[in-house]
Amino acid sequence: MAPVLETRSDCSRCAALCCIAYPSEEMPGFSAAKQAGQPCPMLGADALCTIYEHRAEEGFSGCIRFECFGAGQHVVQTLFEGRDWRGDGALLGPMVEAFLALRPVSDLAYLVERALGVAPTDPALLQLREELADIAGSRETLADSARIARAGQAVRRAYASLDPASLQNS
Repeated sequence: MAPVLETRSDCSRCAALCCIAYPSEEMPGFSAAKQAGQPCPMLGADALCTIYEHRAEEGFSGCIRFECFGAGQHVVQTLFEGRDWRGDGALLGPMVEAFLALRPVSDLAYLVERALGVAPTDPALLQLREELADIAGSRETLADSARIARAGQAVRRAYASLDPASLQNS
C-alpha cells in the first residue's frame, strides 16, 4: 500500500518547481513575465526565492495564493528520492514534467481528503485515496491519463453524494 499523499505544500522540501514550471506572462499576481519551463527571475543563484518574505509588496501575490497540494515535495522527495535539479541540472526537465503530471493527481487527493473529513469511513473514498497514492507512486503511473481520468470521475461521483453544506465546515 502506497503512503497517503500530503495535500499541503511544503516549499522547504521542494525545489522551486512551481517557480519554473508555469508561465507568468499576463497573469495577475506575477509581476515578472516568464515562459513555462524558465526559472522565475526572482530565484537566486541558490535557486531560492530572493523576495519570499516580500512577495506581495514586490507584485507576486499569485505566489502566495498558489497551492500545489504537496505535488512539489512529492516529486522531489518521493519520485526523485531527494535528488533535484539544483544538484544535477539534467533533472530539471524530468522534474518539471513529473510536477506537471502530478498536479491534477494532487488536486484530486486534496478533494478526497476534504471529503474524508465529512465521511471518514466511506469505503469508496478510502479506496480512492489509495488509488491516487498508487498513481502518484511513480513517473510511469503518472503517465496513465486514462487512470487519472477515472479517478477524477470517481471524485465527482463521491462529491455528488455528499451534502454541500457539510463540506463548507470541513
